[in-house]
Amino acid sequence: MDEAGAIKYHEQDGYPDDPDERTSTDNEHVNQARRYAKYYVFAERGYDTVEHIENPAYIDAVRQAIAGLSDGEFERYFGALYRQLRSHHDNTDRPRELPSGVRKPDAVVYEPEVYLGLEVVGEDVTDRAIALAESYGLADDDTTVQPASELDDGTVERWQAFGDELADIVAADDLETELTITGVSGLHIGYPNRRGRHEVDEADSPFTHQAQARLSLLPHAPDSIDKFSDYLDHHLRCQVRDCFLKMGVVPPKPYRVVGFGKFRDARRYDHFELYPEVHKRDGDRCPLLQ
Repeated sequence: MDEAGAIKYHEQDGYPDDPDERTSTDNEHVNQARRYAKYYVFAERGYDTVEHIENPAYIDAVRQAIAGLSDGEFERYFGALYRQLRSHHDNTDRPRELPSGVRKPDAVVYEPEVYLGLEVVGEDVTDRAIALAESYGLADDDTTVQPASELDDGTVERWQAFGDELADIVAADDLETELTITGVSGLHIGYPNRRGRHEVDEADSPFTHQAQARLSLLPHAPDSIDKFSDYLDHHLRCQVRDCFLKMGVVPPKPYRVVGFGKFRDARRYDHFELYPEVHKRDGDRCPLLQ
């Protein structure tokens, strides 16, 4: 690399430096190295170098957060997706109509995004804030709102002290937090367009920041929503597996599973012989999964 961090030349003889002179397999090996380098910087240095939906750590965090949902919460976030998938098998009402460009209804891929947030567990911060306000004499029954300019100096000082101490409580190390689902986008629908390319018809999303995972589900689902949580768990394990395979790394043991992860990765496995066909039902014969 030069002083500015740009790659100047390669010290290797395995493949041409010019991407145009490489085979597609050569370029995929280079891409594997790039993905691994980005993930290494994330894992070892903590920099946000990997898109969240391509980062096995974020994807697995979503998997674990889904496992922690109550039945009601799971229905709230994933009920529409389940009904959409079931609509391909029975008379379930379809929450979202298929885009007009879809020619084969069973050739679609559903790609909703899942968002995570932090939730304080254990002692309730609200209860602590109320108790603190009472200790400063700020929690009486008078609901009259006064402008700050009308408060006496003593009251202003108490509010300032209360605010400083509340900030310390919120930032305290003794508060336990856990990741939880805070939102799921609408049903993004992918399908092959007339040129044979994968096109995605985007739905609404509740947030503007990065999602932590993007599902990629074919129009299949178990016959009961009670089984759908396990179905998503397996699907996200497959996505974590795909992240490691794309880095040229054998996945950790819990993610050496057979199944459909992401649509684009399944196409990658079909195209490159260097990848095992773990997205297919007979993929369990692959030595990688032993």
